[in-house]
Amino acid sequence: MAIEREKWHKFKEQNDASAREELILKHLNLVRYAVGRIMIMLPDHIRSEDLESYGIIGLIEAIDNFDPKRGLQFSTFALPRIKGEIYDYLRDKDWLPSNMRRELKILKEKKEEFKAEKGRLPSEAELEQISGIKKKRIKKIERKKLMSEWLSLSKEYDGVELIDLLSAPEESAIKSLNKQAAIKLLAEKIDLLSERERLILSLYYYEELTQAEIAEILELSTARISQIHSKTIRRLRGMLSRSKEYF
Repeated sequence: MAIEREKWHKFKEQNDASAREELILKHLNLVRYAVGRIMIMLPDHIRSEDLESYGIIGLIEAIDNFDPKRGLQFSTFALPRIKGEIYDYLRDKDWLPSNMRRELKILKEKKEEFKAEKGRLPSEAELEQISGIKKKRIKKIERKKLMSEWLSLSKEYDGVELIDLLSAPEESAIKSLNKQAAIKLLAEKIDLLSERERLILSLYYYEELTQAEIAEILELSTARISQIHSKTIRRLRGMLSRSKEYF
């Protein structure tokens, strides 16, 4: 701690460039931690290296703006900025271009028509046949849709990410939300999930483990953990969307 305080002093008081570089290198683990947490939300084609490069931008900004005299832990100050840069990069990606939105509308309409007639949702093969859209394309559209839905969960309300309400402590100051009702509602919806789904949410949001760590514990692949997590968040989002008085 004394060594780090000295580095902060050299950088902030003496504008020592080498001390700044040492601080950046020392705290790269915060970038890796943030990327490990975010990667569980993302489709397989997103590269962690790309996220890390944007996370480092957030880390550098945090180091340049951090005031060690305020007594705040640097990790507390830096993590929102690191995650913010990564989220901005992801939001800038064109997840749902106009042609894909049109196809998504067709898929939705065909599913509803099929369900009204047959009393069930169509299989992949049936959906391909009735929509005229190839199965490979359907899967790609649904992955993109999931990504855009997740990004809507990552937006902030008075500095609190909606998705972080899953792990919000009772004493959190959530000014724009009905705190107690929102957290009670989340708890009720989580109780409707399967045991494995609840376990993955608990390990991720409460124990703050990364995707790789959860995969090791459950003896599953990281891809499978990501798949289960994405499906669970999609289910929760659907349940919560019907309770808009809280969100």
